[in-house]
Amino acid sequence: MIVSAAALAAAFVATPAVAQDAASFEGARVGATLGLADDDLFGTEEFTYGAEVGYDFAAGDKAIVGFTAELQKSDDIDRELAISARAGVPVGSSALLYGTVGYTNLEVLDIKLDGVKFGVGGEIKLGTNGYAKLEQRYADYELDVHYWQTLIGAGFRF
Repeated sequence: MIVSAAALAAAFVATPAVAQDAASFEGARVGATLGLADDDLFGTEEFTYGAEVGYDFAAGDKAIVGFTAELQKSDDIDRELAISARAGVPVGSSALLYGTVGYTNLEVLDIKLDGVKFGVGGEIKLGTNGYAKLEQRYADYELDVHYWQTLIGAGFRF
């Protein structure tokens, strides 16, 4: 987890810290994620993967707000559904730093748990419409279940 935070910070140190027009991050987006999940339910670290859709709006000239709906799966977890809000600021001409919070529902062994998910991440533009991202997440579920995820992703903005 500390390594992913350090990698995220290093990726953006090279980007000039001049805020850009938030409108360049507006619009619908679809993406896929891969990463590692660490749960305290089974005490394991496992491979996780998923898909997401979202939409971002400019909030003034120097910020974005948006939402994301996603589905994640892993070896031990049957599925995780989440709906999250996100807010961020452009950094340089092609990067976005953001935070996210939302509702999540985990299903494992036919047991469904509701929870809240928090995250921080960064997104870098790839060409005109593509992007890559790195995100660190923490979810707190019923029955004192906690779930950490470190994800990389790629997507396309319309």
